[in-house]
Amino acid sequence: MISATTIRAEMEDHIKREGITLHHFAELSGVNVGTLSGIINGNRPISVGQLDLITTAMGFSEGYFYDLYADECFVPTAPHWRRMRPFLLRCAELKRHDCIEQVLTRLLDDLKQVGGIFETAELMFEQGWKEAAVILYESVIESERSNHSERLAMSYYRLFQIHQGDGRKGYKAAMQFLPYRYRLPESYALDGLLMLAEVHALKFNWSEVEIYVDELRQLALALYNKKAWQESDFNPARPLVYYYGRALLIKSGTYEYRGLFEECKKLIPEYADLSWFEGLDEDGKAEVKLLKMFARANYLCVDIKAGNRSLIPDYVRFLEEHPDEIIEGLITLIESANRHQFFIDDILTKYSAEIEDYKELDNNSWFSHGSVKSNYKESTNIFRCSVFFRNFALYHFRKGLYEEGLDNILYSILLSLSLGGKELIVTNMAIFELHREYSSEAQRKKYSEFCRKVWENEKQNVMAGFGYAYA
Repeated sequence: MISATTIRAEMEDHIKREGITLHHFAELSGVNVGTLSGIINGNRPISVGQLDLITTAMGFSEGYFYDLYADECFVPTAPHWRRMRPFLLRCAELKRHDCIEQVLTRLLDDLKQVGGIFETAELMFEQGWKEAAVILYESVIESERSNHSERLAMSYYRLFQIHQGDGRKGYKAAMQFLPYRYRLPESYALDGLLMLAEVHALKFNWSEVEIYVDELRQLALALYNKKAWQESDFNPARPLVYYYGRALLIKSGTYEYRGLFEECKKLIPEYADLSWFEGLDEDGKAEVKLLKMFARANYLCVDIKAGNRSLIPDYVRFLEEHPDEIIEGLITLIESANRHQFFIDDILTKYSAEIEDYKELDNNSWFSHGSVKSNYKESTNIFRCSVFFRNFALYHFRKGLYEEGLDNILYSILLSLSLGGKELIVTNMAIFELHREYSSEAQRKKYSEFCRKVWENEKQNVMAGFGYAYA
């Protein structure tokens, strides 16, 4: 163990080496001279704020003494959270995860510290220091002895929230969280169920999506009937009407994606007008208005997908009024065109600029080494674009434009790789193989690179199943 006097010795050596007085060093650091005297004499502990000031005055970089300080926190007695927590938070801010792990190794010798670790993780999460928070939540999970502990359920929930935008980690976190979804406070359970539905929707697991949106609707309705919004401790992230309406909206969407258009249309009226909801604040009223807009769009969308081409002009006007819905609208239109064997070249020309913008997704910050490091909303946008370019490829094949079609299917593969969505990847690869004879050498080379990336992403899991490492 490094002695607690090490930092004090460094201070004394610096003052002697620079030939300055303690008063002058106090002026340089901004730390009261009496406080500095007490620190050097060992009569008082150093706060992390004081340590940062002292470190700067000595000409060292931020966090220079944090390794020593991590040891000092445990000398000579058990750590005091009044000093420990600010230090861990500062480590999170500076991304000194090594120091956080160093402290946790010592803290977890005493399982009574788990509560303090969890509270600190929550503060890190609130500040947006999520990489550091993950380290603490995982420590709570490893150390918590009671499966019925609320903080255990909350730790799994937070990991799910943090990783939701990452295709691989998000799905794993969802499966780990699943058994704990009803051990959360009700305010969090609402979002937990919604997140489970969303992560399964990205994988086309429609039966699973239905399970969780049905649970979400039942929970939201139960909370509504007992007037939970009137309780001071009921503070969900969104208005209660949001969860009730979204459950219906998503469930109707599962029918639409499966081509069950009549079942979809039966659900639309149930979220088309939720103004009857009591306790609506301004956010709640805005959500009711938004759901009404979605209902209008979905009536048109379902009929168009079912083959009613006469509604297309109305739908295009809707997209002009709501540009955020263009990608979803293009999916609807091109899917209908492919299913019912007609062409929409004039509409595709109208939105050619938007389509070109969608091709720039791989150049922006949503991508990092083939994996999305973002939130669910951004992942959903990428998912929609991948579906669009798959359908766009089929549209080109129908016209005999194989080069353009293969370029689009390759781009859809790229997007689906970023999401880790096996279902989309497999479908896209099957489409490429069916049209391989029309591909160029450059297209085949790019396709091979994607195949290699799929294998690179999967081989570790596959080889682990055989019980040996793969080089």
